[in-house]
Order: sequence, then structure tokens, then C-alpha cells
Amino acid sequence: MASWTFLSNHAHVLLCVAADPDRTLHDIARRVGITERGVQLILADLIAEGYLERERVGRRNHYKIHPEGRLRHPLEAHHRVADLLAALGSEPVPGG
Repeated sequence: MASWTFLSNHAHVLLCVAADPDRTLHDIARRVGITERGVQLILADLIAEGYLERERVGRRNHYKIHPEGRLRHPLEAHHRVADLLAALGSEPVPGG
């Protein structure tokens, strides 16, 4: 893998959740290339900042993206999460 990428691990985790709101930590970690603990911490950040919400469904988590959230960096703050997902070809799953 390349030594750097254009997107952060936070963006990668968000893209995984957008593609499948019921995806497991293990699967997200494998796809992003980080540890499950890293995924947990990123999900906690995204939830704390209002980009995601988590709902417990049985023994698993279901995530809902808040597409109206603004990106955090001043250079991107005029864009919403929905804009990022659309630009990268990953629309949030309805109800997800």
C-alpha cells in the first residue's frame, strides 16, 4: 500500500459505514487497514461530533449517517458529509 493517501482513516471508516451501516468493526478494520480498536475510536469521534449515531440491534450495531454535517477543516467546511460521499460515489444507505 502507498505510504500516504488523500483521505484520512476517519473518511475511510465513514465510507465503509455509508456502504453498509451494519458492517462489523472487524470488517471495517480489515477494509481500512487499521485495528478494530482504531475503528472503535474513530466511530466514537464521529458519533461525539454528530456525524453518526449508533443504534444497538440485538448483538450488533447499526449506524446512521447525518449527511448534513459539515466537514471539519476550514478549507472544506463549506461542504457537507453528503457532498463527500457523493463525490466518492458512496451515497448513504436510506435509513442507514
